[in-house]
Amino acid sequence: MRTKILLSCCFLILFAVAVQGQGRGQGQGQSRGQGWGQGWRASSWEVQVGIGSANYFGDIGGAADENNWYGLKDLEIFSSRLTGIAGVRYNHSRYISFSGNLALGWLYGDDAGSKNDYREYAFNTLFLEPSGRVELFLLRDLLKAEGVDKRGLVRNYATISAYLFTGAGAIFYNVMPNDELKARRERDDIGHGFVTGVIPAGAGVRIGIENVVDIGMEIGGRWAFNDYLDGFTSRFSSANDIYYLTTVNLVYRLGNLRRNR
Repeated sequence: MRTKILLSCCFLILFAVAVQGQGRGQGQGQSRGQGWGQGWRASSWEVQVGIGSANYFGDIGGAADENNWYGLKDLEIFSSRLTGIAGVRYNHSRYISFSGNLALGWLYGDDAGSKNDYREYAFNTLFLEPSGRVELFLLRDLLKAEGVDKRGLVRNYATISAYLFTGAGAIFYNVMPNDELKARRERDDIGHGFVTGVIPAGAGVRIGIENVVDIGMEIGGRWAFNDYLDGFTSRFSSANDIYYLTTVNLVYRLGNLRRNR
């Protein structure tokens, strides 16, 4: 199931890239609702910052498997931890963008209230995640509304965009176990490393509130290449660890204001 989801996201994005390649040279289309071609290249680059939550699903606490939607059914507000992101995006075309991002935050899990409550394991993990992504915009700058500011300049307001993304990255992590988990790791000589690869995939929406400013929300799962983000694994483990980042982002478009016509 996990593989099917990732392959579907990758196929959609690769298909869009192919379609975009065939369409090059046939005109630039429209920009932000209207006049896309004239204002597009002036806003090819964007920077963004965001803040939100990180949620972990693995061997401690609720288990991540197909029966609980890879952990989503075990989502607990009180297990969420703070995360922040920063990144830069290159808008290759109206529908395809490439971005580089850096996320910093915490992962947390404990056995309280789970099927493994008797173990009393708990951990905190500090992580740093660099990643590169391909983004497929299903909607780009729709529902345009125009207005005139105090200086008499025409502005674009309340546009909406929606996109899917996938890519590749790494997670550098430092696990801090509680006493019970630490004792189990020492007894079984469980190592956990400090870095592994991740595959991000998810979706986001953005609302344009000014010519060069958007706000948005994004949720994306990260499928880790190992099972040690919580510092623990066992013979009963059936999948590697998963974590989700949910963020609210502020996006600033570099360059000149986009033109209306």
